[in-house]
Amino acid sequence: MLRKNAVNVLISFILLLSFAFLILTVAEGSMPVEKILDGCVIGGRFFSVYKDSQTSVPSKAYPIRIENDIDLSFFEGKAVSIAGSLLPGDRFFMKKGDMPKVVDDVCGNDYMKVIKKELIMEYRVAGYMEAKKNNFEEALKLVNWALEMDKTLCDTFISRAQIYCLKGDFVSGMADIKAIKNGVCIAGPQGHNFIILEEIGLTLEKSGRNSDALEVYKLGLAACQSDMCIEAMNKNISKLNQR
Repeated sequence: MLRKNAVNVLISFILLLSFAFLILTVAEGSMPVEKILDGCVIGGRFFSVYKDSQTSVPSKAYPIRIENDIDLSFFEGKAVSIAGSLLPGDRFFMKKGDMPKVVDDVCGNDYMKVIKKELIMEYRVAGYMEAKKNNFEEALKLVNWALEMDKTLCDTFISRAQIYCLKGDFVSGMADIKAIKNGVCIAGPQGHNFIILEEIGLTLEKSGRNSDALEVYKLGLAACQSDMCIEAMNKNISKLNQR
C-alpha cells in the first residue's frame, strides 16, 4: 500500500513538473524577441524579407504589423530596416523614438519578387473567402489583381476558375481551365493546386457537368508531383468513368 502511494506521488510530481515546463515553454514562445528586420514598404505595409541561409537569396516575405504610430507613406517603395521587438502574430514594436532606416530608395527586384508572391497569395485567398460569402464581384476583382501582378502563374488561373464555378459561370471557369491546358501559364514546382482542382471538379459534378469535371481532373493528373495528387485525381477519374 505504501509502495503504491509512493508511486502515485512520484507520478503526480512528474506530471506537475511536465506541466510547469509546458507553461514555461509557451510563455517563452510568447515573449518579445529583439530583431532587426530588412524589407520594403509596399502599399503602406512593411514586408520583412527572409534570405536563404545557404544562398543569401531572398526566398520569402512576411507582412509585419508595426504597432508604433508611424506614417509609412514616406517610405513607400523603399528598402528599409527596422529594429525592435517581434511578437507572435508578426506584431512589431520599434524602439521608442526610432524610425525605419532607409537602406535603398528603391525596393530591389529580388525583394519585390518575393513580396509580389506573398501579395498574389493574399489576393487569391481573399478572393476565395469573398466567393464563399457570395461576393463574387469582389472575389473576381481580387483574383484579377493577382493576375495583373503575374500572368504566368497557373494557380491564379485555377483560383479564378474556382470562383467562376462557385458563381455558376461554368463557361468562364472552363475557359480558364482550357487556357491552362493551352499553355498560357506555368505550373509551379509542386504542379497545379490539385486540392482546388478537385473542388472545381466536384462543383462541376454537382451541376451535372461530368465531362468538364473529367477534363479538370485530367489536367490535375497531368501535372501531379505527389502520390497524394495522383491518388486523388485517379480516384475522381475512375469514379466518373464508371458512370
